[in-house]
Amino acid sequence: MKNTTTTQTTQNKNNDYMHGAAIIDDKGKETPITEEMIQKAIKNILKATRS
Repeated sequence: MKNTTTTQTTQNKNNDYMHGAAIIDDKGKETPITEEMIQKAIKNILKATRS
């Protein structure tokens, strides 16, 4: 059973590569930053620079 716990912990660390990065609004609500959010922001920046 220890191997299962170790495997799950390793998988969780691999999935949490942003290390808990989040956007916090003025009411204190945290919204985790996802890879999709970053990719969308970069696309918007690139689009704006081409205009």
